[in-house]
Amino acid sequence: MKRIFLLSTLIISSFGIMNLQTVSAATPAQQAQAANPDAATFAKAKQLVSKINVAVSLHGNQFSKVNEACIEYFQKLNALNNATPADAIAKAQELKNARNAKIKAVLEPDQMNSWAAFKE
Repeated sequence: MKRIFLLSTLIISSFGIMNLQTVSAATPAQQAQAANPDAATFAKAKQLVSKINVAVSLHGNQFSKVNEACIEYFQKLNALNNATPADAIAKAQELKNARNAKIKAVLEPDQMNSWAAFKE
């Protein structure tokens, strides 16, 4: 009986340790994002701009203008945390439309076609 109890205690504690290691492995990124939301904003913007650049081959000052539009979009999107879900969805769509309009203003016609294909 003691052996069964010790064995079950050992198994349960080992699962607990594995769970702690799994949680600890995921939390540094989450902690960094919570500590510095601007870093997360810039990272999201950089990732989106990189995808757009691959799709349409930005050149000249297009890259910086698209980057500014994406950063602004993600900053305003992050500010929606206090909004009600229905308001947040509507406002997020407005922000997305405004971002897309700014990007369209920067792109050339052939790039617009590439970007439309990219968004699909």
